[in-house]
Amino acid sequence: MFVFRYTDPVSVKENAKSDYDITPYVIKATWSGDESQAARKLEFSIAYNTPANDITFIPLIMLTGGRITMSERDELTLKETKLFEGVIFYRKRDTSGFTFEFTAYDQMIYLAKSTMQKNFKNVTVLDAFKAVCAEVGIPVASQLPDIQTKVNFIADNKSGTEILQMLFGYARADTGKDYIAISINGQISIVEKGTMLDGYVASNYTNVISTEHSESIEDMVNKVKAVDDDGTVCQIFSADNDISNYGTLQKIYKMQPQKQGESVDNVKAAKDEIQGTKEESSLNGLGNVQCITGYSIMVQEEQLKGKFYIKSDTHTLENNQHTMNLSLEYLPDNQEESKITMQNIATPVFHSSGEGTRTSGNGSMNVSAGLQSGAKSWVGITMAHGSEGCVEAAGKIGSYYSPFLAKESKAGVAGVSRLVSDASKSGIGVVSYNRQNLVQGDVIVYGNNDHVVIYDGKGGYYGNSSSQNKVVHGSDYLSMGGLKPTKIIKTSGG
Repeated sequence: MFVFRYTDPVSVKENAKSDYDITPYVIKATWSGDESQAARKLEFSIAYNTPANDITFIPLIMLTGGRITMSERDELTLKETKLFEGVIFYRKRDTSGFTFEFTAYDQMIYLAKSTMQKNFKNVTVLDAFKAVCAEVGIPVASQLPDIQTKVNFIADNKSGTEILQMLFGYARADTGKDYIAISINGQISIVEKGTMLDGYVASNYTNVISTEHSESIEDMVNKVKAVDDDGTVCQIFSADNDISNYGTLQKIYKMQPQKQGESVDNVKAAKDEIQGTKEESSLNGLGNVQCITGYSIMVQEEQLKGKFYIKSDTHTLENNQHTMNLSLEYLPDNQEESKITMQNIATPVFHSSGEGTRTSGNGSMNVSAGLQSGAKSWVGITMAHGSEGCVEAAGKIGSYYSPFLAKESKAGVAGVSRLVSDASKSGIGVVSYNRQNLVQGDVIVYGNNDHVVIYDGKGGYYGNSSSQNKVVHGSDYLSMGGLKPTKIIKTSGG
């Protein structure tokens, strides 16, 4: 059994209702959530009439700003488990009927509707999360995942929800885990996206009424051409398997210049335009209050079998019946990522504000002065190749003192193996890593041609940070996320 209670806003002083049981008035309720929306929603209608129409009817008056809770009551122990706590944001009455309709949202709505200005400097994602919630006075749960990913960025006029998405994006890049924020018992908690519900299986033999599944390539995009301000094609991204199977379905992406205080990852943005086969699954079944957006369930049904992520859920409570409709995404045991190939054609040119106002050098300065000029121009800037822009960053910064790096930068070279090969062909020394061989202005190569930075001569480096998505001046070239230096390109001498 579900129990609904109402509490008046604090502005009501006389005969104010507090945790008033309105269950007998409730005709129908819909409790829902969607991964594209921040807050869970409770829509419900109550029986309503006026004394003028029915003198025996006692009308229930509920106000916007009032608090609503919905709980599930155990029929044997009478213990109540709170499922929803929120505030009435909307109410409507049509005089042609005998109902009053209400819409309430949980506390996540305050994050969605509040914009903030936050400057995070070397703080953990967990501490930043708590600071965002505190901004609008929302309590957080006591038990939270210990997300120690460090972040450094400015959230300029962003909603609380947008900031949390940014924070969880950094955590995902660092840990590989995807998190979402949900409201539980009036407190904001963090759960790992796709957490499996133990002990529940959706089956056509017990609790599934019907399912639907569809596949479509109507919205497929399998080739993206990234163009600059001159309309020059600078990069091409291709999902080759889909092109072979379905033919070319192409889209143009207009590359964006860097803007003050903002990061622009053109590679990621262009790749995000690639869309594969669209599959949609849904399940209609007997209600289970655990089946809410963000979690995963096991399904054993005629056409849906395996683990499925709940993208949205709608629970309907009417006539003492609880049913639910779930929008699902299949999660295979061995997730295969779509392989997207990237072809670099030309260095982008921008005529608007941003990167276009920044120039590269011609290799004519000495190493010390060249490094200073290169750092002044490019530190803090996101490369056109985004998180994969380590060679681009080395080329732009090193172009001020190294003719070789200036040439590579102008040619738009973006691969580490290509850089190493070109250096050898150009007579630039490529030697095995040895600390004694490293001097200011040299390019350090890590792993099996996995990453490069420029040595600053003081134990640090200049290079592209994939986690921060911008060029940085790091203090320790040996701290490179587990990568070890393997080679040195002697660009200090040319």
